[in-house]
Amino acid sequence: MLRIELMLSLCIMFFFILILLGTIKAEMPSIPKPEHPRPDFQRNQWYNLNGSWDFELDPENVGLEGLWYQAGGHRFSKQIAVPFPWESALSGIEDVEYRGAAWYRRDFDVPTDWKGKRVFIKFGAVDWEANVWLNGQKIGDHIGGYSAFEFDITDFVDMEGKNTLTVRAFDETDHETPVGKQVGWYTRTSGIWQTVYLEARAFTYVESIRFYPDIDNSRIKAQVIIHAAKPGDVVIRLKSTENEFQEMAQHITLEKGRNTVVIAGTIAEPKLWSPEQPHLYFVRLILEQNSQEQDVIHSYFGMRKIHRAKYGDNSYEYIFLNNQPIYLRGALNQAFNPEGIYTYPDDEYQRRDLERAREFGLNFLRIHIKVDEPRFYYWADKLGVLIMSDMPNFARYSDRARANWELTFRDAVARDFNHPCIFSWCLFNETWGLKNPGEYSIERQEWVREMVALARTLDPTRLIEDNSPCFYDHVDTDINSWHFYIDSYWRTKDHINWIVRNAYPGSHHNYTGENRQTTAPLINSEYGGISAGHGDQDISWCLKYLTNELRLHQKICGYIYTELQDIEWEHNGMMNYDRQPKTFGYEQLMPGFTCRDIHNADFIAIDKEPCSRYLPGEEFSAEIFSNHFSSRQIKTATMHWKCTGYDKLGDFRKWREGSTRIPFKPYTVEKVHTLTFKLPNELFSGTVAVWVEDENREVVARNYVNVFVYDQPTEPVEYLSNQAALLRFKPGDYADAQWDELIHPPESRGEKVSGLGSGYFEYHLQLPEQIAADRVNRVELLFEGAARGGHAKVDSRFPNAHWSRKKPFDYPQTDVTKFPTDITIALNDEEIQTVHFEDDPADARGVLSHALEFEPGSYGYLTKIVIPQNILNALKLKWKKDRRICIRFSVKADAKDRGGFGLFGELAGQFPVKPTLLVGYQ
Repeated sequence: MLRIELMLSLCIMFFFILILLGTIKAEMPSIPKPEHPRPDFQRNQWYNLNGSWDFELDPENVGLEGLWYQAGGHRFSKQIAVPFPWESALSGIEDVEYRGAAWYRRDFDVPTDWKGKRVFIKFGAVDWEANVWLNGQKIGDHIGGYSAFEFDITDFVDMEGKNTLTVRAFDETDHETPVGKQVGWYTRTSGIWQTVYLEARAFTYVESIRFYPDIDNSRIKAQVIIHAAKPGDVVIRLKSTENEFQEMAQHITLEKGRNTVVIAGTIAEPKLWSPEQPHLYFVRLILEQNSQEQDVIHSYFGMRKIHRAKYGDNSYEYIFLNNQPIYLRGALNQAFNPEGIYTYPDDEYQRRDLERAREFGLNFLRIHIKVDEPRFYYWADKLGVLIMSDMPNFARYSDRARANWELTFRDAVARDFNHPCIFSWCLFNETWGLKNPGEYSIERQEWVREMVALARTLDPTRLIEDNSPCFYDHVDTDINSWHFYIDSYWRTKDHINWIVRNAYPGSHHNYTGENRQTTAPLINSEYGGISAGHGDQDISWCLKYLTNELRLHQKICGYIYTELQDIEWEHNGMMNYDRQPKTFGYEQLMPGFTCRDIHNADFIAIDKEPCSRYLPGEEFSAEIFSNHFSSRQIKTATMHWKCTGYDKLGDFRKWREGSTRIPFKPYTVEKVHTLTFKLPNELFSGTVAVWVEDENREVVARNYVNVFVYDQPTEPVEYLSNQAALLRFKPGDYADAQWDELIHPPESRGEKVSGLGSGYFEYHLQLPEQIAADRVNRVELLFEGAARGGHAKVDSRFPNAHWSRKKPFDYPQTDVTKFPTDITIALNDEEIQTVHFEDDPADARGVLSHALEFEPGSYGYLTKIVIPQNILNALKLKWKKDRRICIRFSVKADAKDRGGFGLFGELAGQFPVKPTLLVGYQ
């Protein structure tokens, strides 16, 4: 009986396990990227073909001759996860070297309720060439690595049984095709890299829709292309899914083939689309025949207007959004990721990228030489991120390259026309491909001019930029932009002043040949202090001061920082390549200050270098500028300021503060105040914080600069009173050092030394003759120190990445990965304490290292160690015999964390403190 009960219990348990497993399986996505790839053009009847496909590389290119597309033509040996390129980890193949032909195959069944419908196979993108067979029969070919395409497979598909789909993709990353940064830069993308799906349609169906919003007249127009299987009368209806406007309808008599119909209507009190309020009108477009719905398209549009115009009495133009000037605060987005390369791992990933852009305070992104996935633009529409859509370039100029580029551009405009987020098409970048081989000749310039004219014809609703230049070579453009990469305050200031001074109608500057400047809006379209070849360094410092310099000028109406996130070996992003956050350290210098304040629509600019050096007691003076480009109504603005910092002992001090009323005019950059005050009469490293509050005491804008008060090196011995002395030493003046690797280059000037792994620094001092050893009653050690991770920090979360590169000057910015160390302090062979440092940080807090221009941004933790009385008694006995003081900082070979050690002097790190031994005596 017990055995029967036990078996029954086991059966019941097994049954519930099966239910649980079934539930788990149902909740887990069975295919990658299951969402419909085109929320702007979606039918209800569709079937996602993403997932596991049979796969085979064809390096000898024998698949066509070997009839691999036929049943039994080839036994496929691999599996690939579609839609990830075969170079990517998510594909399961991860072959980053292979170029050429590759074959895909999978079986599918047509949904049973599709009978009587036409069936289409749709591809988001296949790089570069695709040949497609169904059940062994050729159904079509396509070229274009960024273009969506489809085939009607109704006459080839088996509606009752299994179907076999075979795709041959061919990609050599040909220099005469639009490749973007797949040539000479980052990991290539090949094969199927966007969603593949089936779609059912009626025999007469909607082929495309284009929405034309007219905010000035509160109207929307939709241009609809209908494919008719035969002549007949139909009705087209446009309905708001949220009942936000009255239904619009149009009757039309169709001819067989393609037909164009226009629907237009009024939207009462339209809600305008903007980054602040990205309102979308979701709609259903219904094709009716004989009072029956034949086709239904789910889509959306945004009511918004983009144009360029003068504002006020200015002689130059601004970019306008919804009839108001907009200050474009953007970042370059190359839209790669470590797992999927060109393909986002999932929908949340791309949404989060855009959310982070908004969190940083940005209102737009420049999608850099890539036509991205449609759902990225969808999320930009939803979240309110303007997009400059930057066409992928070819790498070698030829007639074939021109044809391939034009094909790609036409397809991009056709697919993405309805996205309100896209405000500009940027046709070329830095003249890439236009100067290889040969030069950017007049003939090539004229072709670019033709493409600008084509772009304006294809899309008269957006701004067109001919070429985003670093060689000052515009031809014909709606946006007068330029690039710079400079990591020097004074060179940056001179450069921007030069650009602004030469920005006027008729100027030769920034245009090539006989072309001249117009009144086109002036923006920066790439800038940074850390360019692609500058390794892995802190960007918090240059991001702030470079942006501040741009925002001092009324003529400049936008910028594009390089870039939103790191990409492979390029480390200048506002977040890391794996989207882990970087630590900027701003808030520790000025409470409340974040990246968002740098990119705020309202900004307070300080015309001052990021860290000015003064003699003790000198006067600080800086001109303050308002930069007001939000729609916020500010009746009264009060500027507050405060100077705080650290003295020679690392003690925090509040020095001076004040406030004054200032003007804050909309859509204006102007000087509003000159801030002056006297600085401390002693060594001081400080922050001058400035912020503006409105009449409700809400903060409108924040900014800060750093100051360093310094005359000459502090004395090795300083008597604070007749009962205390400071014994100081320079980090570079060690008596002995042994490390796995010692770092003490001449450019450090001895202000910072460090060692990797385990080892020690030893310093020898002398107890002054004025201090009797037996009268010493207190000893404290004060120093700024940290771990020293070295190149272990570079790409630490990608230890085996094929793209990782390391440079001698790398010093990665603080982020989520920590590099701890345990430092044991000893005096005259008496171990005092082991200190745990959690990291080797580098960010805006490393003010003095930035000013020193050595391991910029690096800093440590201010550490004060009081020598215990029992050890002090032992030391006093030793000092009676020998007044030598021996201080050793060591990372022991058996320490738990052997993360090296860095020691900072008074000109490096965060605090103006030399390593100091404070000796108290009676």
